[in-house]
Amino acid sequence: MGIRELNRKLQDFLRPKRLALGRFLWDRKKTEKNSKEEMKNDNNLIKNLDIKSILFIRNDGKIGDMIINTLMFREIKKVYPQIKIGVVTRGANRQVIANNPHVDKIYDYSKSDRELKNLANEISSEKYDLLIDFSEMLRVKQMKFINLCRARINMGLNKSDWTLFDVSVEYRVTDKHITDRYKKYLEILGILKPDLSYDIHLSEENLKIGIEFRERIKEKKIICINPYGASKYRTLNENKIKEIVGVILKEEGTAVTFVYSPDKLVELKKIVKEVDTKKVYLNENISSILDTASIIKVSDLIITPDTSIVHLGVALDKKILAIYRSDEGSGELNSLVWGANSTKVKQIYAKPSLGENEEADVNEFDVEEIKLKK
Repeated sequence: MGIRELNRKLQDFLRPKRLALGRFLWDRKKTEKNSKEEMKNDNNLIKNLDIKSILFIRNDGKIGDMIINTLMFREIKKVYPQIKIGVVTRGANRQVIANNPHVDKIYDYSKSDRELKNLANEISSEKYDLLIDFSEMLRVKQMKFINLCRARINMGLNKSDWTLFDVSVEYRVTDKHITDRYKKYLEILGILKPDLSYDIHLSEENLKIGIEFRERIKEKKIICINPYGASKYRTLNENKIKEIVGVILKEEGTAVTFVYSPDKLVELKKIVKEVDTKKVYLNENISSILDTASIIKVSDLIITPDTSIVHLGVALDKKILAIYRSDEGSGELNSLVWGANSTKVKQIYAKPSLGENEEADVNEFDVEEIKLKK
């Protein structure tokens, strides 16, 4: 057994013990005015409990999750425009709501215990009425943070057996789109029949990036490719990228561009040099998700294996060709739960993995399907 495998087994062994200790220390809260039983049966928390401020905990750093979460900010503000909405973010998902008119304050989550305690103290001093967390499993640091924020009421997912949470959103259905779960949160708050579309708000400066880039391109149509996903099994490889570009460029009057994270620029420039560069355009100044959004906004079709870009494209109401790994044999329904919430999206499925303990590869699909569904 190698050192890496030994360390993994040790962490697996210690994890439940750490979580149990964390709950012992931090799973506690004094509920003053309303009993849990009363809140459990409440179907309009905002009105009945006089909620004037809500803090959303969105500290997982996942861009796609934050994009979907925007529907909650907007729908709450539609009905209760005076409510203060604060959001705890981490990493790049802050950019998603940087220009969002429905968010009043953004807080940056930190891995540093000292900074996290200072942030919790700042939030505690602002006396939020309601804290909403979306975690399926809480790490010890998250338990501590929520405890120290001292919101009047805490709401969490499937937390009926926790003392820290006053309200539990009971949701165990796994064959529905993720927006159905957020709809359940909103129903408890008293927001009925919500619009489940997403928001992305671009500043004039953001929009200018895309407009000026589009003006450089003489072709009538431009197809935007995002090759990258969360792992190598969810990322288009170099050969597949070239195949896709080849299929697209067969159509007259069509050009190709790419979006990417800054660390992938050198790799992508190499690939672009090896294809028909006369009809392939690369903006080399993309540095944020809002830069990416500006390029997507001026494109005619988005091709991506990554769900965060799918959600971004849906928020911008774009045509999308989403490439998913097959759910067959995986025990998951990723392409359904995290699929596109739009009729403008077509989905292609890569072949499932045939080997035991083998991860499916998103590149295992026939590139001609792009031609058929483009």
